[in-house]
Amino acid sequence: MNFNYFLNSYTKKNGTKSIRLKISSSNKDTQYIDSKISIKTNQWDPKKQVVKKHPLEDQFNSELSYLMNEIQSVFYKNKGVSAARLKKLWVASVKYDSNSFIDFFQSVVDEWELKKQHRTSKTNQIYIDKLKMFQSNITFSDISVQFCKDYEKWMLNRGNKPNTIASNFKSIYAILNKAVKSGVIPHNPMKGFEIKTVNVEKISLSFEEIILLSNLKIEKRHKGLSLSVDLFLFSFYTAGMRFTDMCKLKWDNIIGNDVVYTMNKSEKRAGSRRIIPMNPKTIDILEKYKDKNQTYVFPILYGMEKKSQKEIEYKIYIGNNNMNRSLKIAAEKAGIQKKISMHMSKHSFADYAVKNDVGILMLSKLLGHTKLATTQAYLKDFYHKEESDTMNKLFG
Repeated sequence: MNFNYFLNSYTKKNGTKSIRLKISSSNKDTQYIDSKISIKTNQWDPKKQVVKKHPLEDQFNSELSYLMNEIQSVFYKNKGVSAARLKKLWVASVKYDSNSFIDFFQSVVDEWELKKQHRTSKTNQIYIDKLKMFQSNITFSDISVQFCKDYEKWMLNRGNKPNTIASNFKSIYAILNKAVKSGVIPHNPMKGFEIKTVNVEKISLSFEEIILLSNLKIEKRHKGLSLSVDLFLFSFYTAGMRFTDMCKLKWDNIIGNDVVYTMNKSEKRAGSRRIIPMNPKTIDILEKYKDKNQTYVFPILYGMEKKSQKEIEYKIYIGNNNMNRSLKIAAEKAGIQKKISMHMSKHSFADYAVKNDVGILMLSKLLGHTKLATTQAYLKDFYHKEESDTMNKLFG
């Protein structure tokens, strides 16, 4: 890698030119960094690459030397990187307080917010706030396997469940990896700490319980109750459409006899577009909301057409909580004893499909998975019937 100072060709209004540092490994891999020092042409020695005949000559040369040393130091720690990558690493190293993990974490969350990844930023902001409750100031040097064990114990004492704790640590680990890639720290100090998760069996409704919910008589004045049941059933009959996707579903997504939409959770990856054929059940539910709003199918986002993405995400968040509360009331009225939630509709569909011998390839496609391994992992709680049938064939 070559490092050279030079005087920029552009002359400012005050007659000075800025000194820039050129970093290059080849003609195709060249980057420039402004030293933020400007001088006149006759105050620059191009051969020695130093400032001359200037009142602040010593100060400027000292600053240039410091900048060169800083960038070369980053390079020697990351040998083999391109000039473009080196510049990014250097910018990151000066952008953040190299001591404060909390500041770095917050900067990443702020960036997600700017990119309108509101749900991700909101979740991780909760993780930051929790960390601050445990210890107000956390430096990178504070983080170690022992620190993680102490934090884990603190969260357990607060009543956090194992999988909630695991989610916190997975986020922290990912942020530390970002710090490593940015050149802020040399390695991930969490390595060696075991993030423990507990396998929680997926609870689903049987088809008989789905029918009980469908047949529940709800008075017209209980609109929230009625909507919660409609959304749960619509999700079930559309192969487990997520709550956010149902909220954002527009009449434009109803094309012919299909529901065509892009999954919000994975909209940036290939395979996120889903085409779900409608059936009499989904058609009946859609008919109930026809002509009530020109844009959105379901009432959660009625009147939100001109609102910001952040406002929409918050409305969905509140709506999800409200619908889950209403759904629990509806389930009790229908005589269903299980702890029900909106997300259970996806589990219920998967369980029903497995019990009706739907092949795993077709099921994977219906669930919107791009990898068969994802489907296999998701369905592990629904294979009891297959296991039973196999044992009966062997020994029955």
